Amino acid sequence: MVNKAQIQGIIRLKVWITLAVAVPVSIVWGWQAGFASVMGGTVAILGSLIYVRAAYQLPYGPPEVLMKLHYLGEALKMAFTLVVFAAIFVFHRKVVWPALFFGYIAAASAFWFGLLIKFKDKK
Repeated sequence: MVNKAQIQGIIRLKVWITLAVAVPVSIVWGWQAGFASVMGGTVAILGSLIYVRAAYQLPYGPPEVLMKLHYLGEALKMAFTLVVFAAIFVFHRKVVWPALFFGYIAAASAFWFGLLIKFKDKK
């Protein structure tokens, strides 16, 4: 069974981490670095939304089908991430690369923090 509260909680955590990282990065390295950090976090957030959309199409089903959906979701997320980073490399030459990758890694780490947190349904 799909725990929607846990999925939504992890996505919200990614958003909060992205914003929490962007503020100090902006203060220390300037607004361009802060914007790059937000772009990196956004790539991680959108990749997770693509994964969730693909992997959780069925709430129940044979294990083989559910596993294939998770593989599909992961493949789509990876392809999306690679295409977006390639587009940023090509079209946004003045981006602050360390800040971009720092924002991405920080937002992606929300998954691991999410394993430690029990998100509850709001009723």
